[in-house]
Amino acid sequence: MIEIAIQALSPGISRETLVQLADEQLNQEAHLQTVIQRFESRYNGSLPALEARLTRGEGQEHPDWEDSIEWRNVLEALHHARMLRRVLEWLRDSIVPPTRL
Repeated sequence: MIEIAIQALSPGISRETLVQLADEQLNQEAHLQTVIQRFESRYNGSLPALEARLTRGEGQEHPDWEDSIEWRNVLEALHHARMLRRVLEWLRDSIVPPTRL
């Protein structure tokens, strides 16, 4: 395992800060998942299924197309939030606790 000295990253970053930031990302993921579930419920399925219907000319152009764009943006935001949380958790777990004398 690669050991990272937290001081090399930034003097203001601590393990506790990384824990807090990872927790905030987890909360953000939960919020985004709720938005996705709302879209899935509204459109009875997945984003690809909605986009396929719209491509065939089924459904309403407005607001369905706008919802599909927002839905795609939320999925992308969820992907980024998960990735950032994993990076934060990796950093948190990579920090070697200070040795006590």
